[in-house]
Amino acid sequence: MIRHVVLFKTKEGAPLPLFKEKIENLKHKIPEILNINVGLDIKFDPNSSDFCVITDVKNIKDLEIYANHPDHLEVISFIKPYITERKVVDFKV
Repeated sequence: MIRHVVLFKTKEGAPLPLFKEKIENLKHKIPEILNINVGLDIKFDPNSSDFCVITDVKNIKDLEIYANHPDHLEVISFIKPYITERKVVDFKV
């Protein structure tokens, strides 16, 4: 299994709860997603990111399908104007 973890920093006023809803709804649209969770930061550490996305897929092929899926790209288009920083880690579980 591959775990895809993305950390985001956003502009002030970004609609984080809406991001969470849109991203987590992808599990109903993209069959390759085994699990997807969005965590909104609690602001304990001043250097933290604003939210993260953790997605599990079976293999690299499924990760590519997820990454290029039209529904995923639509969500990216929605959140991209608010993003100031993005970091990614992909690893085998």
